[in-house]
Amino acid sequence: MGQLSFYDKLNSLDDKEFMEMFLLYAISPVISKLKPASTITIKKNNALLYNRWQKYGKDFLKEIELEVVTLRENKSAVIVMIYDFNSIENSIKIQENKDFLEKLGYDILSVENCIEKLKTRYSKYNCPHELGVFLGIPIKDVKDFIDCSDKKCLMCGYWKVYNDFEIAKEMFDKYDSIKKHTMDKVLLGNKSIEIIYSIKEYFKQ
Repeated sequence: MGQLSFYDKLNSLDDKEFMEMFLLYAISPVISKLKPASTITIKKNNALLYNRWQKYGKDFLKEIELEVVTLRENKSAVIVMIYDFNSIENSIKIQENKDFLEKLGYDILSVENCIEKLKTRYSKYNCPHELGVFLGIPIKDVKDFIDCSDKKCLMCGYWKVYNDFEIAKEMFDKYDSIKKHTMDKVLLGNKSIEIIYSIKEYFKQ
């Protein structure tokens, strides 16, 4: 019922507010620093959403100091990655992540170089597995997924979990919690600036 009410609320907003609230809900784990990045697929047959994205999406992300890169665009859709620069920088500097990315030809001396390399590999390999590093997926789970490990999948949610079940479950719960919090704020009619502040403060409580 909450999801239905949420999308009814979105559809009652003007184009600019719709796009802002749509994005805030989708990327609330990034705004809250739970994740370094999130990907969003915007299908072009949904002309209203696509046009709103084109007109308001990127400007809004700039206003709230998040970066965006188009990983792929074709006739049917555009796939973007929205990220927090400092969080990505911290993620690629983790030694295991750094070693993993360097073996794939990444120059981890700068975030910009890594993003460009990811974009190139995304177009070449459809959806390269190292995307998981940028999305905050633990490197052990990324590697087990790549290796098609015989190890049992402990849980499947925001990613396939092969290790550290309790830690992953706690993170999944946090993702769900911040998205529900954001949804509730939208339903209450809060303005985007108020919602952004509440998202940033949520896990400080």
